[in-house]
Amino acid sequence: MKLIYYQKNKNFGDALNPFIFKKLIPNFFDDDPSSIFLGIGSILQFHFPEAHKKVVFSTGFAYGKLPEIDSSYDVICVRGPLTAKRIGIDPKLGITDGAALLKTFDFGEKEKKYRVSFMPHHQSDHNYDWKKVCREVGFNYIDPLSPFLEIIDAIKSSEVILAEAMHAAIVADTLRVPWIPIKMYPSINEFKWKDWTSSLDMQYTPNCLKAPYNLGATSEKIATRLSLEDGLLLKGLSKVHYKYSDMLKRNQFIDQFGDMCKAPQFLSDEKLLDNKVGQLQEKIEVFKRKYSSLYTL
Repeated sequence: MKLIYYQKNKNFGDALNPFIFKKLIPNFFDDDPSSIFLGIGSILQFHFPEAHKKVVFSTGFAYGKLPEIDSSYDVICVRGPLTAKRIGIDPKLGITDGAALLKTFDFGEKEKKYRVSFMPHHQSDHNYDWKKVCREVGFNYIDPLSPFLEIIDAIKSSEVILAEAMHAAIVADTLRVPWIPIKMYPSINEFKWKDWTSSLDMQYTPNCLKAPYNLGATSEKIATRLSLEDGLLLKGLSKVHYKYSDMLKRNQFIDQFGDMCKAPQFLSDEKLLDNKVGQLQEKIEVFKRKYSSLYTL
């Protein structure tokens, strides 16, 4: 059975899959595509024509076309009640995101070195120099494409996490670090946020702030809107728009971004979280019992 997760980049949430599942279900996964294990992430919309068996464990839906849940699927649990409703399964199977299983791991105690840490969505990270912005306002910057253990260490070393990336919030919540949701670009998918937050009886109420773009992202936006193919014209327009926008809006944006740490903080009820983690652990055992005949667990 092959462990399936999004691998086109080293995004934090996706990179958690082999760490969590290969430790909790050791000596099990291989590269046989005829049976697959769909783990953490919004990957239910993908098609796997070679797979005769598709095990779904804490996976979410957020993009594209809804899958047809036929007899080839074994839905053990999904990320939250919204995913459960969209694919038409028992709402009790919408437990919570599988990253909550990190609560069963021992990462040790960490000194709180950072008052505020900010982790952008991996797409937003390409839009602007967030490391420089964080330095200006006194925040610690967490690169969403850093090795996942480094990110976990940074989260545990922070007093509060300013999270545009959903798994920054999920892991912070799991490790009992308060977090503040922020939305700065249209690429942020609210459905998956609400799917997860509702699984823990929380509301997704992001602090919205219109963020600037760097020169490269500005060029892409102008080219898309105006269907420009003339390289010199595109380059000229991009520079003018970027300089004008940056000159007028940057200082105001920096002040607003720096104030985001004053917004209300979130942390789920620990008893409820422990209950959800317990349910996920029970589902791991269900999986082992059902598929132990295939391999020696």
